[in-house]
Amino acid sequence: MTELQEATGSAVGDLPLDELPLDELPLDELAAATAGVNGWTAHGLPVAGVAELTLLDGPLGLVSRTMDERDTATLLPSGTSLAASWDPDLVRRVAGLLGEDARRDGVDVVLGPNLNLPRTPFSGRAFEMFSEDPHLTSVLGAAWIRGLQEHGVAACAKHFVANDTETRRQAMDVAVDERELREVYLAPFEAAVEAGVWTVLTAYNRVRGEHCCENSALLRVLREEWGFDGVTMSDWFATRDTVASALAGLDLEMPGAPRCFGPALADAVRAGAVPADRVRDAADRVVRLGRRVARTGTVAPGDAAERVELLRTAAAAGTVLLHDDGGILPLRTVAGRTLAVLGPNAVVPCLQGGTFAKVTPAVRPTTPAEALVAAFPDAEVLVAPGSAPTGLQPFAEVVLEGFAPGAAEPGATQVRPTSTFVWFGEIPGIGGPGVGGRVRLTTRFTASQDGRHELLVGGTGDAVLTVDGEPVASWPAPDPADVMGVVARADTVAADVDLVAGRTVTVVAEFDLVPGRVQSVTLGHRPPAPPGLLDEAVALAGRADDVVLVLGDDRNASRESADRTTTHLPAGQLELLRAVAAVNPRTVVVLDAGHQVDTSWADTVGAVLVPWYAGEEFATALAEVLRGDREPGGRLPLTFARSDEDYPGAGVGLDEDLVLDYRRVEPAGHAHFATTGRTPAYPFGHGLGYTTWRLGRASTSRVGGEVVVHVPVRNTGHRTGSDVVQVYGRAPGEPVGRLVGSARVQAPGGSVTTAVVRLGRTAFRRWDTGAGAWSVPSGPHVLTVARSAADPDAQELEVTP
Repeated sequence: MTELQEATGSAVGDLPLDELPLDELPLDELAAATAGVNGWTAHGLPVAGVAELTLLDGPLGLVSRTMDERDTATLLPSGTSLAASWDPDLVRRVAGLLGEDARRDGVDVVLGPNLNLPRTPFSGRAFEMFSEDPHLTSVLGAAWIRGLQEHGVAACAKHFVANDTETRRQAMDVAVDERELREVYLAPFEAAVEAGVWTVLTAYNRVRGEHCCENSALLRVLREEWGFDGVTMSDWFATRDTVASALAGLDLEMPGAPRCFGPALADAVRAGAVPADRVRDAADRVVRLGRRVARTGTVAPGDAAERVELLRTAAAAGTVLLHDDGGILPLRTVAGRTLAVLGPNAVVPCLQGGTFAKVTPAVRPTTPAEALVAAFPDAEVLVAPGSAPTGLQPFAEVVLEGFAPGAAEPGATQVRPTSTFVWFGEIPGIGGPGVGGRVRLTTRFTASQDGRHELLVGGTGDAVLTVDGEPVASWPAPDPADVMGVVARADTVAADVDLVAGRTVTVVAEFDLVPGRVQSVTLGHRPPAPPGLLDEAVALAGRADDVVLVLGDDRNASRESADRTTTHLPAGQLELLRAVAAVNPRTVVVLDAGHQVDTSWADTVGAVLVPWYAGEEFATALAEVLRGDREPGGRLPLTFARSDEDYPGAGVGLDEDLVLDYRRVEPAGHAHFATTGRTPAYPFGHGLGYTTWRLGRASTSRVGGEVVVHVPVRNTGHRTGSDVVQVYGRAPGEPVGRLVGSARVQAPGGSVTTAVVRLGRTAFRRWDTGAGAWSVPSGPHVLTVARSAADPDAQELEVTP
């Protein structure tokens, strides 16, 4: 059994099914099984006993079928947060929570995990991904799949493949060498197939000139080389060509109504362009999926307290202590001492990115400020944001009216607790998104202070924004070719409006929608920064014994269809950080972000914690970590560079033909820093925790076809804690090693335990491009045993596989 099978308890073909004799069914019925019905439902094949299949986005939790903010679900830690735990068993259990929710809500397929690699920190969707490292992504992604599917819910490994940037993602083309493609970008998907994943979602982008859903070379690897027996489906609206997609091996077009598959696929068979066997194969796979998800799984959710405890455990396990100057943490705040809790994210935390896969928790999550006030009841806890939020703020309540085309009166009127909406399906009072019609949003807004307020409006139709009946801004309907991008990015235009504190105005946004496959309307505001925010925070920091300064992203920082341009904190937050650090050296900075952040300021503060987007229990888990009830157990799944220019791919973007040349920046990840000699600020695998560790002399043994690495690990501190032993492998002639295995250990203070890392032949294989096959280079391979990718105390062993 390989490391992946051991981590997931699964292998290809773990669900043997009877042959599915579909030869006698009419072509039109078989073709119907290859298409969606609407934005979240696939047709299935009722005559074969497979009803419609419900597919919802993920992987941070169940997304509303209709993108309705009133539909709630459990918000899980992000992929990066889970990856920072380096713990496949924990990842499996967290994915099981999603499996419980999905079974309870009648969901058959969850679109996750995201197995792409964040090659740079600028990717707008990096927070969904696990790690820059293909091995860590493979092991944890496989564990996530098993945790979900053991509840009878299909995982959908996405986005196959090399969908690592959001810029022009539906048109861009990835140029990549075969060896890097196999060893890096395809590796997590190969692991997903080995783990028994039931569905795979093809990406929007092109690879070597062909869109992924039409890329026969890629899909041949998936289906024929790896033996994938599940369903390959398109990303939403990614299917472009009936014949090319069908012949390449695509099984299901999403969403509905059908455009390229379904009736169009049946017509292609009749025209002789697609073999009938290809349609039968696709239908067979859909039926197999239907039978798999129909198997008995856990339906009732587990004990509520146990679910909360698991979410808090996961949040703490993924929290990385980057820096702790003088052992400030855990905080020793007791009666008679003062704690200042500062920063915009202390009062308005960012828990997820602004993608289509947004999740609305059932109960408003606790903020860090609230959690720390509760965690230190005997201390004086002072709270101030210190700087204003930077992103669009939705209005707390609007009246939404929907007008069918030509109607003078609304067909529906609703009071909604937000002012941003996306519709793949029914629009209140109008019908489907292809109908057109009008939407009107009305809110009564009372300014809390005098000054110039920004009002923002945007969407998929021509819009006019008025304040007390006076037009202040207009928005043109987007180019039809970029509708999905406008929706995903929530593009807007801003109007500056002078408002008086305490005076209520009526804000109205009217949208004439252009008929299309998806619709969105966005209305928001950005108030002026209240005077004295910075001065207030600095004053509190100056009189406090300890400071917790929570900085990072806002809800618009991580988006689909848009990448970031910098890892630096916003200017207002940097100004706050510098001012607070200058008056109180016992400042703990908490980076509430889903990606690497510039930390060139780290030596000016006492400690730096990175919890990522850690789910709905983030704040309480953070307070328990700061108080010392839990350990910050995370180790970096991403390298933190000293400057943005040091990251792989810095300055390399799409060329005039929309080609992104991976070959110009390989290797990526931690290998990039080892190859270029650039010293990172914090290396891959780094993390401090609340105790100290020393590795003893490593040794190896052989068990069957595996090389087993044994490492004595001593907890040299006084507190029970955990550590991650990492093994990097280097084949003969290679300049740097790659992660091939790891093991998390736990031990009381002063004791010794043993880490055991099992390495199968996949740890030593390399892709031979000339032969077009895997091989194990002959000669001794070097294994480096370390606590990070740049551990100065690393030790090396030679083995011959």
